[in-house]
Amino acid sequence: MSAPSSATLDPVVARTLDAHLLQKSQQPTREDDPASDSDADSLLDAADPIFASHRAARLQQLSTALSAQKSLLSASHGAVTTLSLEKEVMEIVTATPRTLVHFYHPDFHRCAVMDRHLEAMAPVHVEVRFLRIEAAKAAWLSGKLGVRVLPCVVGWVDGKEVTRMLGFEGVGEGCRTVDLEEVLVRSGLLLREKLGSQGNFSSHNKGGGKDEGYLGWRGKQARGRKDKDEDEDDDDWD
Repeated sequence: MSAPSSATLDPVVARTLDAHLLQKSQQPTREDDPASDSDADSLLDAADPIFASHRAARLQQLSTALSAQKSLLSASHGAVTTLSLEKEVMEIVTATPRTLVHFYHPDFHRCAVMDRHLEAMAPVHVEVRFLRIEAAKAAWLSGKLGVRVLPCVVGWVDGKEVTRMLGFEGVGEGCRTVDLEEVLVRSGLLLREKLGSQGNFSSHNKGGGKDEGYLGWRGKQARGRKDKDEDEDDDDWD
């Protein structure tokens, strides 16, 4: 089941749904908790106690949205899934309305930074399936997509590529999660901004704001290991 379009949701319903997801991501409830997803009436009371004239329509819309949300969560949305086969990536991308894939190297510090941002977004942006795969294990797909810079994040909507981010271009390595979220919303991959002032993981760029050291995950100039290895030469993948 696909998530309702941002344009079709009543603003109060959208805010209520987003707040509900944020609360769940910060204080996960047990799967057997009957009140974890279904209490649309009390959620709406908390969000909009005054304007009762639209209550019935909003309650119906919120109930439908919560049901769709629950279906997505049961289909492995809401978290970042690590895959080991590029065939799995292609199958999910072609079968899922909205998909984001992070091509990464396990030794690159900047890939770990990107992972932290995506892990903060995934529980809230359940409309998107978040995936990650080691670039070396997806050699054919990486070559077809021209992935030569890591981290590389690619987003698809209905099987069509809508965004590609090489390194942290456009936001800088020291960006906040909400900065990355804004870029992905503008691309059309994410429905709307949901994190607000919350979920703001950030990593300060020790290079003074210049994104460098991503180039050449296939070549000899690849850098980006964890801090303790940053002064050492990285291996040539080829």
